[in-house]
Amino acid sequence: MTEFNPPVHSATSLLKASVAAIVIALAVLIAFVLPAEYGIDPTGIGKSLGLTQYSAVSETAEQSNVKSNVVNVSSTPISSSLDKPLTLSPDMLAREETNSGDHSARNDRVDIEIPAGKGLEYKLLLDKHAHLEYEWQTNGSELYFDFHGEPKGDTTGYFESFSITTSSNMKGSLTTPFAGSHGWYWKNRTDKPVIVTLKTKGVYTIKG
Repeated sequence: MTEFNPPVHSATSLLKASVAAIVIALAVLIAFVLPAEYGIDPTGIGKSLGLTQYSAVSETAEQSNVKSNVVNVSSTPISSSLDKPLTLSPDMLAREETNSGDHSARNDRVDIEIPAGKGLEYKLLLDKHAHLEYEWQTNGSELYFDFHGEPKGDTTGYFESFSITTSSNMKGSLTTPFAGSHGWYWKNRTDKPVIVTLKTKGVYTIKG
């Protein structure tokens, strides 16, 4: 009978195997899991393999089932460039007067709480070619967000995104391409609630 002596691994070889396993796991996480689940693609591999589209699909599906959680709404905005009176050119003013309907010129500030691990949206109703100025910032943490619009009366679920990224703040303006609801979807991927302070100025109605 031949005696079988199984190989005995040294502590050094076991340590090397453990380190190799950790490195491989981290590589898979960075290259495949983060792009597919969270849209984070530091290496660019996820985009080249089409993995980031799965994250976008997931976010879009969740947006259709969220409602905004408004903590505080105030018509007295905090100090910023949006504190100045709304100024429209003659052409823009003519369009606003023609299309405004029930909408009115506003200058608002709202604090919105985004719960930990959740997504919420906040919308304004604007007419076609309406001019909107906006500025928002969080109380520290970055949020994934999609700034988009949905045409009035559309029943197909169509919406047009104007900006999709991850940030703790954003400032800009928009001339709406169509009448309908326009606004933001924020996704909080942290384990703590995040407050978004949003300031808007234009001719619109708050949908919330």
